[in-house]
Amino acid sequence: MDAIILCAGKGTRLHPITESRPKPMIPIAGKPIIEHIIEKIENHVEKIYLIVGYQKEKIIDYFKDNPKIEYILQEKQLGTGHAVLTAKNFIKGDFLVLNGDVIFEDSIDEILNYENAVSLSNVDNPENFGVIELGYDNKIINLLEKPKKEEITSNLINAGIYKLQNSVFGILENLAPSERGEIELTDALKKLIENGKLHGVELKGYWNDIGHPWDVLSANNHFLNKIISKVSGKIENTVSITGNVIIEEGAVIKPNSVIEGPAIIKSGSIVGPLAYVRPNTVLMKNTFVGNSSEIKGSIIFENTKIPHLSYVGDSIIGANCNFGCNTITANLRFDDKPVIVNIKGKPVKSVRKLGAIIGDCVKTGIQVSFMPGVKIGSNSLIGANCLIDRDIEQESFVYKKDELVITKKRN
Repeated sequence: MDAIILCAGKGTRLHPITESRPKPMIPIAGKPIIEHIIEKIENHVEKIYLIVGYQKEKIIDYFKDNPKIEYILQEKQLGTGHAVLTAKNFIKGDFLVLNGDVIFEDSIDEILNYENAVSLSNVDNPENFGVIELGYDNKIINLLEKPKKEEITSNLINAGIYKLQNSVFGILENLAPSERGEIELTDALKKLIENGKLHGVELKGYWNDIGHPWDVLSANNHFLNKIISKVSGKIENTVSITGNVIIEEGAVIKPNSVIEGPAIIKSGSIVGPLAYVRPNTVLMKNTFVGNSSEIKGSIIFENTKIPHLSYVGDSIIGANCNFGCNTITANLRFDDKPVIVNIKGKPVKSVRKLGAIIGDCVKTGIQVSFMPGVKIGSNSLIGANCLIDRDIEQESFVYKKDELVITKKRN
């Protein structure tokens, strides 16, 4: 049996992080979402076909040494069903399909017992997903895509993991495009439901559909709490380490720094002196957290430098960024209400604590502050003494105009 993982989309709801990488390559607990998925299925399949498109080189380069993985290009993103169809000539028997942006704990053993099956997850907000109604013997009797609250009769939703027979390709080939003009995999599932051929298998444990920046941080927190301590880097004098912490070989923790787990500090990173890394933090490769800087509950992508007197809380900071002295991210509203984030032009309630979402190659001057939930596009420059209270598009130069007045010379 083979597997297909869908990872060709642009992930625009996760801008600015996905301005420079495909969504499945966003790191969760130190490794890409898609790597978590592959680890769950690779012992059950012979080949894994990654359906790639947007920023495909990032995926291909990362997995180039895995002999089990092959790549199929979806040149135009014309729907999930269309993505599956691109693999028709490669798949000979039954197969798995997985969305490239779901992360989960459970094994896939149970779903393999059925000819056609969909994984299910029990959630508190089913109206945001495809709601599943189960009948006798775990047969699915209905699938409602993002229904109105009054239509919801179940908290079970489509979790984006499928076991399908090869005959589903014939169904997909004969589907009419949806209202969005796309070939939808869910429309093929509805055909299987009509014929009484689709079963549902509820996942046990954690599941997350990574659709928003706060989902990234939530999943990161969850999987960090599963790590086992391993300290291989250089720990200099008077460093305090508590909790479960992974410090990779090649990382350096300088004197008087404090590391509180769970946390991961990857190779080439330098922390300190006098730095404070608080729980639920991941420092990716070659990052620098300098003198008297504090990082809490955040993901700092590779090659980013936060040198001194800065605070980053509950934030996602892209690769190759450089923060000037005393750069601060605010992460909590005065009224303690959920932070509002603009997603595709619409305000969306997120979570109680959320800092800044910053793309790649952003530089700040001294004494820059970011209000909760702001997004800063890639390759932007933020001048000294700016208070950023709104989203900034990529390739922007932001500066503050102050007039310096000299009235007279001193005697």
